[in-house]
Amino acid sequence: MNEEFLQYIWENGLFRSAECVTTTGEQVRVLRVGRRNRDAGPDFSDARIETGGIVFAGTVEIHVRGSDWVRHGHHEDPAYDNVILSVVLHDDAEVYTSKGRRVDTILLQYDEHLHEEYLYTRETMDMPRCHRRAREIDPLKMELLLAGYAVERLERKCDDVYRLMEENHNDWEATLFGMITRYWSGNVNAEAFAMLARGIPYKLARRAGDSLFRVEALLLGYSGLLEAASERDEYVDAARAEYEYLASKHGLRALPPSCWKFARVRPTSFPTVRIALLAALLCRSGLLFTALLEAGTAGEAMRQLDVQASPYWDTHYRPGQPAGRQVKRVGTMLQQLIVVNALVPFLFVYGRERGEDKYREKALRWLEELPAEMNSIVTNWKKHGITPRSALHAQAILQLHGEYCLPRRCLDCKLGSEMFRIVT
Repeated sequence: MNEEFLQYIWENGLFRSAECVTTTGEQVRVLRVGRRNRDAGPDFSDARIETGGIVFAGTVEIHVRGSDWVRHGHHEDPAYDNVILSVVLHDDAEVYTSKGRRVDTILLQYDEHLHEEYLYTRETMDMPRCHRRAREIDPLKMELLLAGYAVERLERKCDDVYRLMEENHNDWEATLFGMITRYWSGNVNAEAFAMLARGIPYKLARRAGDSLFRVEALLLGYSGLLEAASERDEYVDAARAEYEYLASKHGLRALPPSCWKFARVRPTSFPTVRIALLAALLCRSGLLFTALLEAGTAGEAMRQLDVQASPYWDTHYRPGQPAGRQVKRVGTMLQQLIVVNALVPFLFVYGRERGEDKYREKALRWLEELPAEMNSIVTNWKKHGITPRSALHAQAILQLHGEYCLPRRCLDCKLGSEMFRIVT
């Protein structure tokens, strides 16, 4: 047993009755449990109780044992002199303030099934931890909870937009391109692509945008993958020469090739191919910003990302190494990934900063329009009856999994709260 669980029971009113009897036999009625205090001092402030026909206002302290009051030093701490009620699981000592006033003590009584469910959620490795009760949560309530956690995840991603805005000196177009770039390759080469976006001044890349070959040379050269090419051809030689000129003129220093990962990556997702596709997108990035603001649906936004690499890449996955012919373009799954993780947060922040709610509303609408991402986390939740109908729901599940299930924060989770209410 721990105090965290007892505090949760008290805070959510899950104890058996508001009509209590103190350890000395006095009747007490709990009028208000108070507000949880997570800083130093008593556990709950602004509580109200009635005893002997008199209403008392003050703080409440929760302990497993009454003797914890002394063990924690509260009997000598004036900060606890305003405690009007001591709530304990085991009464093994009377409680006195630093001024010698005896504090009324009640035993916290609750359904033992609550503690059993709490222990299960702490120990199970199956996600979500509340899966035994997940199917019993009211569907409408579940819908509202998932929407809330989707927005919570979106707010976290908005922080990334603000950081990029600061780095780019409030340049919206550069920030948009930076957000897209960080999700351009999925997780495997995400950091390397972020370094690529940070290392090349956006205005330089835009000025080179009148020539797709020049942009390819700039990006591939800065990535270090041109210099690392084991075989050479006319394209490699020309791209190297172009990059060396640009690097000398603008003081660029290429990234180490070792920061890029090819192992266990499908050839169509090789960083070289993705960089070639990024170059194609960069050539239209100015138009992309305007098109994003004007796009009415998620499908229209996705079409702006539907770019094709230059003809050289139809027969190459790596520079200088010919391969079977296959046109390289941005697939539907990658388009959806970028809309959800890059365009939606960007649009949400843009609407907030410009004071135009229509962009924030559109961002959330796009999440509802797109299908749910299918991955191992979402699949596991689906197995337990929580089936995402859209990207909005999938984002909520990822937020719950990462921020609440993995760190065992069930007592801070609203899904967990619904589960505990069902138990009672």
